[in-house]
This record gives sequence, structure tokens and C-alpha cells, in this order.
Amino acid sequence: MNNARAATAVSAATARRLVDLGACIEHLEATENLLRVKSEVDPQHELAGIAKRFEGSRCVLFERVRGSAYPVLVGLLWNRAIVGSLFGMAPQQVPFAIADAIGAWQNDKQALQSPLLKHGPANQVVEQMVDLAQLPIPVHALRDGGKYIDSSLVIARNPATGKPNVSIHRLMVTQRDRFSFLIDPGRHLEEYVEIAEQRGEVLPVTINNGLGLAPWLVSCLPRLGDGKGSIAHHLVGRPIDMMQAQSVDVPAYADAQWVIEAEILPGVREDEAPFGEVTGYYGERAKRWVMRVKAITRRENPVFHTLLSGQEVWNAVGFTAEAAIFRAVNGQIPEVRAVFLPPGGCGFYEVVVQVENTRAGLGQEVIRATFKAFKSLQRVVVVDTDVNIFDPIDVDWAVTTRFNADADLLILPGEEGHILNPMVNLNADGKGGTITKIGMDALVPFHERNSGRFERVSFKQVDLGNYEIEACKK
Repeated sequence: MNNARAATAVSAATARRLVDLGACIEHLEATENLLRVKSEVDPQHELAGIAKRFEGSRCVLFERVRGSAYPVLVGLLWNRAIVGSLFGMAPQQVPFAIADAIGAWQNDKQALQSPLLKHGPANQVVEQMVDLAQLPIPVHALRDGGKYIDSSLVIARNPATGKPNVSIHRLMVTQRDRFSFLIDPGRHLEEYVEIAEQRGEVLPVTINNGLGLAPWLVSCLPRLGDGKGSIAHHLVGRPIDMMQAQSVDVPAYADAQWVIEAEILPGVREDEAPFGEVTGYYGERAKRWVMRVKAITRRENPVFHTLLSGQEVWNAVGFTAEAAIFRAVNGQIPEVRAVFLPPGGCGFYEVVVQVENTRAGLGQEVIRATFKAFKSLQRVVVVDTDVNIFDPIDVDWAVTTRFNADADLLILPGEEGHILNPMVNLNADGKGGTITKIGMDALVPFHERNSGRFERVSFKQVDLGNYEIEACKK
């Protein structure tokens, strides 16, 4: 995330593809960012194995999935340039657009309320029989415990207030009408489930598969409270249509490709995992929450959306965390100019913060504020404005030539960690854990800024178009 501000308004075409997966696919094809796999593929391991070969490049549409009548899209989020294209802006601007939408929502949470429709594209077909086997749900990694829905938006109401919230969870199919699933600690859904269980009640949800990037990215935003889904309306510039579910009192996205209606069963825990997670390791098997499916609706010709737990998740979390961190830290420390969560940090655990070096002690101040803004972080690196935070070589150069561990290293033991990282020391209940975090102040020492010792080597800027240059032939 850099300091080139994004425009807040988007065109009608951009707004449509930020909500509608079908419009995304049309745009990907028009911009030559879509590959179509026309051969039949097995959803168990083969589909993900092919997709992995293209990770980070163009998106992949599998047209023939064995055992299903429906195609599968992979890769919508694994390339930041493509995400920027879908938003109609440079990829560096996307976090600012999200940050602006967060601000607009926080300033007026009643604005841009969604209409609740009785019918929408997502319930053009109401399945007569509940059977998750109808959906082309893949088995991704070789040791995964089963078929996983890993890119769907789960909407639930707070039982205490009735307000809806949206989040993403990994859901493992265990029966034709049943999931076991994980809730990361600190998610609002866990709070909702606890309230429902204390009452001895089920918690109804809708599971929305196949949407554009606006609601999808907003669902990844951390700890913003009930109703955060409305941030997507501000990101698009208009209310996003919601529709009534068939069997539960929870709204669904009218433009989804699929909607699965379900209830979280109180007090029931069943085995879930292993699952190839964002860290590149398998999430461990344990007793976890359970959903029972009550109804399935879809479009007439739906596309199923799945993702690989790698660059797609790193980018999804990166875009949203960069927005949240920038908005929080820049509000306190206006010298902050840019924020980036590099892929090597798995989108959760490392951040590089670029600041205007205006006073002594600024780096340590930024480190502490950044850790406070995003609890999952384990490493914060602060650099000057002459460092390209998107270039790992440039960041490593700054650490190598501007960081002295004696004075510039901040060590924070016993801090809250993210349970998916295997280095976190889990609590006895498995619902949280701790890890030692570090901050690295790689700013030029303030008193040395004008000494000349830290002046970067520079060269004349030239336009290669002014020169006749011929490549040597082999």
C-alpha cells in the first residue's frame, strides 16, 4: 500500500464486476487473464494440482469437473495486478479504496443500506434435495481431510442484536448435508455461537459462494464489529442487493452463484482437518463446530469458486490488513506513507512500513502502533521513503545497511499469536496462543540523515527509446 490515493467513485462496469463473479470472468477473458481447462479433471487433487502450476499468473476456469455439471474458477485473488484491473485502478491503490470505504462506513453506518429482495439470481434454482455432492467441491492438498469449501462468505446474525456479520471459514464436507468447520479465535462468529449455545439454540447462517471482490475482501477485514459487510456497499458506491433465504432468517447475497443455508448445531463438535493452510503447513485435526445444511439454491448456470491456500489468501489478507493498518497507524502517526504485507509473511505475519523519517525514536513508535493495529503480526520492519517496500531485495538491503540490533531491535515476548502458525505456543484450550514478536527499525539513524554516509548511489535517468539498441544473436 503506497501513498497514491485511490478515487472513491467507480464506474458502473467496475461496480458490477466487484459484486458479480460472472462479470469478473467476462473481464478476465477480455483482458487475457483467463485460462480455460477444457479437459475433464478430477476434483480430488488433480484440479488443485493443475491450478498450483499457474499460481500467481492468470486465473483458471475448469470447464469439466468429474462428477459435476458445473465449472470451477480458481485464482481470482492470486495476482495483485489482476485484482487492480478488476477494481479499475493500480493494485497499489486498492488498499486505499478499502480504507476509504471503512472510513465512510464508520462515519455513517446507516448509509447505503441493502434492499432485501425475495428473489435474485442466487435463487433462480432451488434444489429439491439437499446434497453437497452436487457441488464440484475439490479436495485440494494431498493430506486434506476431505472436500473443502474455503472461499465462501458466511453470514450470521448476532443473537443479541440481530445485526448480521460476514466472515470466511474453512468448511469440510462430512456428509451430504453436514460440515465441520474452523473458527479462528477472535472472530465474531465464535461469539455468536457461544450466545446461541448458552440459549440451547441453533445459529442459522447462509454460505455464499461465487461473488465479486468487494464483499469477499470486506469479509476478511479484522475486528470491525457487527455490520462490517456494509463496507462493501461503500466500496462499490451503491447498496449491494441481498435476498431472503428459503429456510433461515439470515440474508444472502442476491448475486452469489450458490447459496447454502445451514444451522450451526449447539454443543456439537466433530472431527475437522487436516487442511493445507495459508502457512504452507497442514492445520491439525481436532473436534470443531458443526453445520447442518437445510437448503441449497443457485443460479441457472453457476460457477463454483474455490481458492488455494497460498498467494490468494496472502493477497486477500494483505489488501485488507494493509488498509486497516494504514488507517489506524497513519491516524496516529502521519509520517506513515506506505504499508505492505509481503508474501513471505503469509499475508498475516510480516509487514513493511514506509515512513517519512522526521524525528528520533519514530521507528520504535511506528512498530508498537503497527503491532497494536493488527494482532496477527509477528514481525514489523520500518524503512525510509527511498526504499521500495514491494521489492524484497530493497527491503533486505535497508535491514542490512541501516539496522543495528543493539539499538533498533524491539522484542515483545508472550504476545498474542495466530493459531494457524505452528510456531505459536497454543493455550491448553487450543483457542489461542502466544509467540515472541520482533520489530526492526531500519530507518537511517536520525542524527545521520544529512551526514552523507547513508546517501544512496544514484545514476542518470535515461529514456532507452532515444537509443538504437540491438540484441546479440545466439
